[in-house]
Amino acid sequence: MRERPRAQAGSDGKCWYCPTCKTTRSIRHGSFFSQSKIALQKWMILMLWWSREYPVTDASREAEVNPDTAVDVYGWLRDVCSTKLISVPIVLGGPGKVVQIDESLFRHKPKHHRGRATRQELWVFGMVDTSFQPSLGFMQLVPNRQAATLYPIIQAHVANGTTVYSDEWSAYRQVASLPQVAAHQMVNHSVNFVDPATGVHTQNIESYWSRAKRKLKRMKGCHAEQLPSYLDEFMWRERYGPSARDVWFNIMHHISEQYPV
Repeated sequence: MRERPRAQAGSDGKCWYCPTCKTTRSIRHGSFFSQSKIALQKWMILMLWWSREYPVTDASREAEVNPDTAVDVYGWLRDVCSTKLISVPIVLGGPGKVVQIDESLFRHKPKHHRGRATRQELWVFGMVDTSFQPSLGFMQLVPNRQAATLYPIIQAHVANGTTVYSDEWSAYRQVASLPQVAAHQMVNHSVNFVDPATGVHTQNIESYWSRAKRKLKRMKGCHAEQLPSYLDEFMWRERYGPSARDVWFNIMHHISEQYPV
């Protein structure tokens, strides 16, 4: 097919044209951008502000689109982040490395005070590799904090030969039995935050929780069903977006991977 100008109102100004069958097709057909009819220029503006972590209200104003449209675009970009993390799973630790594990309660108020505040406890299980500065991590929303729930996550995201640090939560008592774990050491938080004899602590994962929750606080919360996608965006950004420039180029690259045309 050939590219040719297109004059219809509301179009992108171009379309694909097949000289053999005399048919035309939208220039965004089958692409990531087919999810919305807003002009591609506005797409680029919204993606730029998302790359810079601007609030969705500011992005919608700059792009001159309805705030709900900007919310949708931000959500689609988070979906790209989630898909990338599925295709390239996060694995932490390894021989000679320490991974700290912990759980944290995420309670969020309804966005813009709409809807009822959830009474369900939103527990997130997390782990960080302390060989990085700041620590790189992994987080997952979990239905409970039982060993049967947490151990498969550890097995999926911790490399062989890893030393694991944790507090004395009862579900962690058999972590040392997992094949990937070379050693497991615990700290009793009711006595010390850092074990004076072994130096074992979980301060890296505590710092990680603070960083992960900071954005949600700036957003004044999110809907419970959206929490996993925000966690994925956070993990994606710390790996692929150390700067707004990196975010821009890598989100474009990952879109092209997931939506080949």
